Amino acid sequence: MPLKILNIDDRNFTDLVEEGLSLLPRYAPEWTNHNASDPGITLIELLAYFTEILIYRLNRVTRENKIMFLQLLRMVDPAEKRYLADTGTPIEEVDEALRKTVLRLREPRRAVTGEDYEKLAQRVTACILLEEENMVLTRCFARRNLETADRSTCMDDRPGHVSVVIAPGGNLESEDFEFLIKKVGDMLEPMRLLTTRLHVVKPFYVSLSLGASIRTKPGASFSGMRSRAIKGLQEYFNPFPNGGPDGKVRSFGRSVYLSEIYATLEEVEGVDYVRSVRILHLAETSDSTDDRQSALGLQIGFRSTVGIDSRLGGEAFIDMDRLMRDGLGRLTGIRIKPYELVKIVVEEDSILSWDASMETSFI
Repeated sequence: MPLKILNIDDRNFTDLVEEGLSLLPRYAPEWTNHNASDPGITLIELLAYFTEILIYRLNRVTRENKIMFLQLLRMVDPAEKRYLADTGTPIEEVDEALRKTVLRLREPRRAVTGEDYEKLAQRVTACILLEEENMVLTRCFARRNLETADRSTCMDDRPGHVSVVIAPGGNLESEDFEFLIKKVGDMLEPMRLLTTRLHVVKPFYVSLSLGASIRTKPGASFSGMRSRAIKGLQEYFNPFPNGGPDGKVRSFGRSVYLSEIYATLEEVEGVDYVRSVRILHLAETSDSTDDRQSALGLQIGFRSTVGIDSRLGGEAFIDMDRLMRDGLGRLTGIRIKPYELVKIVVEEDSILSWDASMETSFI
């Protein structure tokens, strides 16, 4: 809240006249005529009138005061000072210069807490890309070195290390992204505390390929429903504003549950009910979710197609610890690590129409 301006002198005309009359017996005892018609009383009232004007000015911040204060805040150059001091310059312009200067002083210029790193990185990235700040995701991880090549050791405790993950809203080429990371790191480097080792890195994505078997409402177009279902899933898992549940941003490290996929699909127009949902592929190191190395394989509770999504043996190329299961061994979700974001891939042929007369529930 703004500071309350002190009233340095609250005396008015009447107070000043009374104070002047009270001094007469001491300094002029022979003066006995205190009537308003007396020239001396008229002089006292005249002096009280001008003194009241001076007191009024004393309790006001003049334009000259504001210009000097502005110069103290940001060292106004002489040319600008002369311009602001010009009698033709509106006082509103001086007030606006003061407002902008105070706002700039409130901006953080040193990174101490994780929130400081996130805000500074977000502002710097938005300035470089000429985007709005709400279209840039940043997350700071204290005592972590996410720049290490071994992803399995990213969350090891590293005293003195600070990692900042940057995810801009627009699509950037690899070279442009590398330039952005280096530029942000260079600009944040002088803002860090001494002995802090700063790491600015790209986001880590976990790509998931989803499939579903859905029954449409009578008379509803399956192709239209499928398009809306794919769009709904992509918006739900969108980490940027207007995505996620109720338009909220989907945060780093939020695990994916089959139940929320069910709920999202059942809200799509034209959907009668969702028969089954399945995670087909999981990729940690690339966006490719169509190779056999990223396939989850046979899942309890579903029928599979031999040679397509079944894997009864052999080497597993995914981190099986990510798979969350219930007491019956059925897959219920995918664990996402704190520094990771989810990228959803939904192909049209993965959304199938289910009919009660169908013998299989393959999706």
